[in-house]
This record gives sequence, structure tokens and C-alpha cells, in this order.
Amino acid sequence: SDYYQRLYGYNVSEDNITLTLGATEAVATALRTISCPGDKVVIFEPFHELYPSQCDIFYLDPVYVTLHASAEDGKWNYDLEELKDAIVDSKTKALILNTPHNPTGKVFSYEELKAIV
Repeated sequence: SDYYQRLYGYNVSEDNITLTLGATEAVATALRTISCPGDKVVIFEPFHELYPSQCDIFYLDPVYVTLHASAEDGKWNYDLEELKDAIVDSKTKALILNTPHNPTGKVFSYEELKAIV
């Protein structure tokens, strides 16, 4: 919690910090904490194989939003309407987003992250 105070300037209670050994354990802990069997999880594709397998373990339904590579500049983009359609369901409990994205390497822009939020 001291680290967050120094780095980001806000207080985090030690009771609200979970340490994991890596991404697999962190994703599993997060999904298990906020979801129940039958809930939906939005995942950008292409995706790391970890995400659908974590959904399977906890009986969650993955919903995919496709990242498309631009023919002009090779950058990966998503369709905001496709994302909105994916999260409209009340059973949607999580959206897995990593930036840089694995496996594409896409770094989501501030504008893209703002639209996602």
C-alpha cells in the first residue's frame, strides 16, 4: 500500500491487495471473485489461450470482440459498436483487457480506453 501511495498518490488498504505469482493466478482470482457460473466475460480476439480456459474452469461464457488489422498501417483496431453489443447483457461481469495486448502487441490509446470505460 505504501508503494501505491508513493507512485500514484492514493491510499490503498492492505486488506484490498492480493498478491499472485503471475497473470494466470491473477486472472483466475479476479474472475472467481466477481463472477458466477453462467456470467459472461468479454475478451478481445485474437487472445491469449489463458482467457477462454479460465472461463471454462469457472463455467463462464466468453464473448469475443475482434481486433482487426488495418490494411493501410497494420495497426489493430476494434469496432466500438461490436464492443457495445458485447457488454449490453446484464450477465456480462468482466472485460479482459491488457495493453500492450497479447498476442498482437497493440497498445490501446487513451481515446480507446476512455471509450471502453
